[in-house]
Amino acid sequence: MGPVEALVQPLGAAWAGALLVSGLAFRRRAWLAGFTSLCLAGGLWLVGGTPFSALLLARLERPYDRIHPVTLPVADAVVVLSGDLQFSARELLWFSTGSSFERTLTALEVMRQGKAQTLVVSGGPFQWLGNPRSESELLASWIRTWRLPSGDLQRLPACRDTHEESVAIGDMVRKRGWKRVILVSSALHLARGAAACRKQGVDVLPVGCDFQGLDALDRPEHWWVVPRSEGLIRFERWFHEELGGVWYWWRGWI
Repeated sequence: MGPVEALVQPLGAAWAGALLVSGLAFRRRAWLAGFTSLCLAGGLWLVGGTPFSALLLARLERPYDRIHPVTLPVADAVVVLSGDLQFSARELLWFSTGSSFERTLTALEVMRQGKAQTLVVSGGPFQWLGNPRSESELLASWIRTWRLPSGDLQRLPACRDTHEESVAIGDMVRKRGWKRVILVSSALHLARGAAACRKQGVDVLPVGCDFQGLDALDRPEHWWVVPRSEGLIRFERWFHEELGGVWYWWRGWI
């Protein structure tokens, strides 16, 4: 995407508009309005036009970089945290995948490598014909239908967030007498997810995927004249995870 194409995108247009407002305000000696608009334009460019947001995400992802299933010890189960699909009544498979579907693919690959005999999937709640259901049902049905390597496939109940997942994982681990599980999630989310599970007394081996920050830094282009929405999305994911970590700490969940 060139500078001209980026300018007609929402973020690029907002950045250009802030610069224009700043220039007009300074021309009319409206210093406060001009400085405010200039700061807004600068913030948009910092997030969307530089490697700043990728660096923030990479800091969360780096501890889980290049952890390959071959190097993992055998565990009792592979547990994949939810967040990678949503119910859709219009799709043939009854779900649509998000940017984090690597979680499921990575968990299946770990199972294919023979690192556990049980795969545990999770999912959020949804309503179908007035009845509460769990997205884990959709995921488990797809895995069985395609005959993917899942061993003893188990589902967690519908979980609204990582805390509820960690409580359900802890209950399952104690009920089945498991000693250790492999926990799969997006690398930026693993620190909070693993800490929440350990708070429930679960010994976890974290395996990361969906490396958005590190992958962005590996690309040759890091700087753009006009900011792009990819940087804003990365910043939002980083901010969500940092704020979530503070909230979980305050609630005593990690």
